[in-house]
Amino acid sequence: MFRKQMLATLAALMTSTAATADETEVTVWSWFVQSTMEKPIAAFEEKYPDIKVKYTYYNYSPEYITALKAAAASDSLPDVIGLQPGSLTQQYREHLTSVNDMAAAEWGADWADNIFPVNRRQVLMGNPEGDEGYYIVPQESQVLCIWYNRKIFDTLGLSAPQTYDDLKAAATALTEGGYIPMFQGAADGWQNENVFLMLANQFSAGITDKAQAGEVPWTSPGLVSAMNAWKGLFDDGIFQQGALGAHAYPTGAQLLAQGKVGMMALGSWWMQESKFPPPLSEYVENMDGFDFFYMPPVPGSTQPSPPVGGIDIGYGLTKNGAENESAWTFLTELTNGVGLQQALNDLNDLPAFKGHEPQGEVSDHVKQMYARFMEDLPNAENQRFAIPAIAEALDNALAGVAAGELNAEDALASVQAATDKALGQ
Repeated sequence: MFRKQMLATLAALMTSTAATADETEVTVWSWFVQSTMEKPIAAFEEKYPDIKVKYTYYNYSPEYITALKAAAASDSLPDVIGLQPGSLTQQYREHLTSVNDMAAAEWGADWADNIFPVNRRQVLMGNPEGDEGYYIVPQESQVLCIWYNRKIFDTLGLSAPQTYDDLKAAATALTEGGYIPMFQGAADGWQNENVFLMLANQFSAGITDKAQAGEVPWTSPGLVSAMNAWKGLFDDGIFQQGALGAHAYPTGAQLLAQGKVGMMALGSWWMQESKFPPPLSEYVENMDGFDFFYMPPVPGSTQPSPPVGGIDIGYGLTKNGAENESAWTFLTELTNGVGLQQALNDLNDLPAFKGHEPQGEVSDHVKQMYARFMEDLPNAENQRFAIPAIAEALDNALAGVAAGELNAEDALASVQAATDKALGQ
């Protein structure tokens, strides 16, 4: 009897070991919300039961950036990594695999035509001349905007600002009412860049693209006006006191969701708050209390900010991941398959590929906002920077001007110097 039990136990162990050996694991790192990523992974593993996905979530700044740098230095990057186009992708390009041939085999030779125009431009941003490699597959798109709390605005007798005077008046009323006027996480370079791009494109659509390509100087009048307008948002009390030490995530976004902030520069991705489970959804259920507008004309401008955006997040196949066939399978489903659909159902953001939309329960108000974003996405101006050194120089310039340590002209001259060096001019 004992011998039979031993044999049965051994057989079960061998069967379990064999099953484990047949399974493959895909490792993924990103700042993509944990609760949302679990749904694409579940859908993927249901479709591919022999593939298991191990996901590691990081807050984007500074945890994710720090983790990527350390892993790249030790050649221990996971199979798939979340990326923004341009400077972040270029920092890790030597560790990534061009997916052109794999994507063409998966989706057809014209697969890139199904990506929204601004996304197609961004995928190749920063590649060396002659390099047409796609090192990032976009998953989601975004459009930048100013979110505002409709309930607070109604209580104070305010409406979405149409002019800069409206914006200042709203900020004053919010502050006097005990609210944070417009929360700016000015300790985060990415949020400062986003606001500056809103401002710069008021003066000349696409001007920052031309400046980073060396086609117009960073010290041109439009960009100087945009930098002065950036300083004005601090001086005129539109941004909150202490903005230079504040972070957009988690601090600002949480305060906005809790009804303590009147306005905040974020983007279409913030619709996802309506899908978070309790208690996170307590303040943002169906997003009925929130809406968005584009930055009204600032001093010197005659038009509001155009839509600015592009790829919210994409994913790269690392050279480590290229040795794991299952990694590419997961990446395709995450960006343009069952995984993407689950993310869209969570309203995580807008699709990067045409032909997708959220399914399931979505309130009429969110549907209306979603439709407005999707209408603007095909015409969005580029949000990204191709060369890390230029983005870093602009971050430093924005911080210096905000702190009163630099004037607009000198700050932009430093960005021009960094651009000249990066372009070899």
